[in-house]
Amino acid sequence: MSKSQPNSERVSNAWNEPVLLQIGKGGLSEGTITEAKRLVKKHKYLKVKLLRSTGADKHSKHGIFEDLCKKCGAGLAGVRGNTAIIFKRK
Repeated sequence: MSKSQPNSERVSNAWNEPVLLQIGKGGLSEGTITEAKRLVKKHKYLKVKLLRSTGADKHSKHGIFEDLCKKCGAGLAGVRGNTAIIFKRK
């Protein structure tokens, strides 16, 4: 497994953990990105939820998660509905 690939066991466990970051109607603000960076550094695997108030449709949800990963130096491990798991890249 390469260092840029998520550990499947850790990802599976992360889906059972509570949501640590919620993205609301403000979208990806500087505060949200700063908090995501802090949480990814601390927890390595992070569960993120898009609230319905963001108004994101099916296609833009994935884009928001990818943009968040790009801005905080993380990788996207998976998306289920409005929830995603992101992980710290080594």
